[in-house]
Amino acid sequence: MSSASSFLHRPTQVLLAVLAIGVWGLLLRPYLPIAAAATQESAAARSATYDTLNVQRINVLDPDGKLRLVIANGAQMPGAILHGKTYPRSIDNAAGLLFLDTKGDETGGLATARLQNDAVTNFSFDCTYQTTDCIRIWKQESIDGARLRESFDIFDRRPYTGRVESSQGVRRITLADENQNAQLLISDPQGRPRIRIGVDKAGEPSIVMLKPDGKVAYRAGR
Repeated sequence: MSSASSFLHRPTQVLLAVLAIGVWGLLLRPYLPIAAAATQESAAARSATYDTLNVQRINVLDPDGKLRLVIANGAQMPGAILHGKTYPRSIDNAAGLLFLDTKGDETGGLATARLQNDAVTNFSFDCTYQTTDCIRIWKQESIDGARLRESFDIFDRRPYTGRVESSQGVRRITLADENQNAQLLISDPQGRPRIRIGVDKAGEPSIVMLKPDGKVAYRAGR
């Protein structure tokens, strides 16, 4: 084909292409608003905004449906989930947050509860291999305001024997202020207090070393 003939056919081909695109556009136009609306509805279903949400429990799940976080009142808070099994809690009226790992085991939480005549707040992180207390922040106050104890505790995890024996770790270090008496308490691997360093509410400092049976081996100060 000559160059002149190619030059004449080129506008025709462009025109046909434009016409074809226009026809397809007219055919698809009725469906485009539907597709756009469906996309908007899908996005709205995945995301919503509320001023106030009143519930007794919220479960936060992984994409595969694994429970990872629970926000609940005392009646709806689940039991302690350890190695795939659920155990009753020692305090059954606690409300707050419960954290779970990728296996579904409890790994810590934040709770407020009533313990006899005391108001208790507990923020803790559990060990992973053996699900026992690992780090804990604790506040306990009598309802009449006469007693107040605040503490930061560090625990050794208990060896895992194939069955859950206790959710309590072995307390090794406690930094506490109880009724204006501040102290640092260090315990041995069996959880027995061995060193106590403190300043009492009168401002008097002391250092006390204890034998395994709790008797005083050394004292400096009051």
